[in-house]
Amino acid sequence: MSSATLTPTTATSATETINAEQVAAWLSENNNFFIGRDSLLASLELEHACGNSESLLLYQIKILRQELSQNKLNHEQLLNNARENERRLKRIERLLVKLLEAESTEELVLLLKEELQQHFALPHLIIWSHSNLHSLPKASQAQQQQQLALLAKKSSASLQLNAITAHLLGLGDLEQGSAIICRLNHTHHLGLLVIAHPSSNHFRQQDTLFVEYLGTIVSSLIHRHQAEVQ
Repeated sequence: MSSATLTPTTATSATETINAEQVAAWLSENNNFFIGRDSLLASLELEHACGNSESLLLYQIKILRQELSQNKLNHEQLLNNARENERRLKRIERLLVKLLEAESTEELVLLLKEELQQHFALPHLIIWSHSNLHSLPKASQAQQQQQLALLAKKSSASLQLNAITAHLLGLGDLEQGSAIICRLNHTHHLGLLVIAHPSSNHFRQQDTLFVEYLGTIVSSLIHRHQAEVQ
């Protein structure tokens, strides 16, 4: 039988009432207290608002089962996330290989649009030129300023679309939806990458990071193609 007893750290005198917090603290420090006290443990009951009672042991089993069930769900979610990340990585690798095969800016845009539609379920893509880039739609000076204002001095931004914003970004067919826009830079500002989806809540935070990474690759390839043309 355990010899654990209440000490002065939990009760200052024999006549002082011990509160629930002190009991809980003492039991947490002496978790072997119920060893050898089976009858006491079995006699403990927990009252519920519905009026029923159950033993402490049954209550502990219920809690452990709930925790086990939640841990299983968490484990399954982690596995699903890992599988999805692996599939996503393979799609990104395929995308980059395809882009590297492009021999011109025009071909680059066509390949990028095709890959995003088929493997990322992103049906809308447009790349705006803010300088003298061949084969790309060129934004007017006023349009450039309005487009860049949407970024609020950031490299990329996720937007909720309305008719006005969609028109500004060249997405006239979308009166609603969501988009990620990304500044294209390589030694100097080149333009704007726009990827959109009809759903207003399609994009997540990691999608913004992906588009920034994609924008870096696209900027480098466009710069290379333009240098070859000149």
